[in-house]
Amino acid sequence: MTRGHYKVSEETRRRLLAAAGELFACHSPDAVTVRDITARAGTKPNAVSYHFGGKKALTDAVWDYCLRRWSDNRPARYCRENEHLFSTRDGKRQIVTDLIDIYYENLYADDQPLWANLFLLRALITAQDPERTRVFNTFIFDPFCDVFRRITGNDDRMTALCWVLNIITPGSYMSASATDFDTFETTEKIDYAFCRRLQAMVTRNALFSVGLLEEH
Repeated sequence: MTRGHYKVSEETRRRLLAAAGELFACHSPDAVTVRDITARAGTKPNAVSYHFGGKKALTDAVWDYCLRRWSDNRPARYCRENEHLFSTRDGKRQIVTDLIDIYYENLYADDQPLWANLFLLRALITAQDPERTRVFNTFIFDPFCDVFRRITGNDDRMTALCWVLNIITPGSYMSASATDFDTFETTEKIDYAFCRRLQAMVTRNALFSVGLLEEH
């Protein structure tokens, strides 16, 4: 791909995207300069213009990259396709378990860098770009709240949101800031064995909260 007489390198685009994402994950995009991005990427100062057309287009590319797994309405589609499961207790347990699994699959995808989850977590907490972060309402909050209502018969959305937040917060934290809990220091790698245990505990608590955990 060429732009004018300059060859656009996909490797350079990837480095710029990652550099911008890593910086945006720690600071708002407005606080990050083009020079900050190109210095981190190890490219020339004009590389952002050549490869993306400017900082805004690069910022949009970061958003698109981070939201690529969250814009397919998979949980809502799963519920529609498995409507019959709501008719039994076992089916309801299956729905809750599968929805949590879908969420964790997105968080811990093999090619999902830590900065992407941290960027989205920061955006949610700071209400950055509400139009884009509304994707999470569609992917997570709306379908999970609807499942809570259908299982419990409780129409109070605030109660449902408390239930959803107890599901998504532990995984969001772990996937955005990987921590070695033996030393309590940050690390470059996610401890997937720990995360599987975390998901199992989150699932158990979620089922207990809506009266679907079998008593022994």
